[in-house]
Amino acid sequence: MKLVRDVLDKKLTDREDCEMGRVSGLVMQVGERSQPRITHILVGGKTLWMRIHPWIARVAARLSRMWGPKRDEPVRIPWSRVESVGKDVKLDVKARDTGALDWELWVAKHIIERIPGGGKQEEE
Repeated sequence: MKLVRDVLDKKLTDREDCEMGRVSGLVMQVGERSQPRITHILVGGKTLWMRIHPWIARVAARLSRMWGPKRDEPVRIPWSRVESVGKDVKLDVKARDTGALDWELWVAKHIIERIPGGGKQEEE
């Protein structure tokens, strides 16, 4: 498997086929007497922005602390929870339990629900 081509930036789906973002980064463990191995998938803007430029990552983190969910670190999903890698990366987790949906839930609560007709349906 070619990790960058086959995994990085692929869409993640949970065990219920709920989309939960994209693979932003990978964590690799390198030992002196063992082969390198992938230990975690990273999900979250900070990791993605860091790939572009550290300054952008710092600005994005500052804005997130001011307005968004209060998560400083990317979501780490153990590689052992990967069920399959194909068009998407299928995980054996529930998206809501990982923190990967924190931004979507924050936007829904603080922005979408405040738009007339965008939030909860009013009963007539």
